[in-house]
Amino acid sequence: MIDEMIKLPNAKRIVVGYHPENLGEHNLYSSLGFIDHGDRFGKEMAVVLDIK
Repeated sequence: MIDEMIKLPNAKRIVVGYHPENLGEHNLYSSLGFIDHGDRFGKEMAVVLDIK
């Protein structure tokens, strides 16, 4: 899905949210290059992948 999203002409970043206690998701997003800048969606952590 990331490969398709980066093809969009105006895409600058991908943001996803997950529950902080879900270490599997944390490890997955981290391994894909998503960064935690401290943003939150309610109780969910929001991590960002900048696209260039």
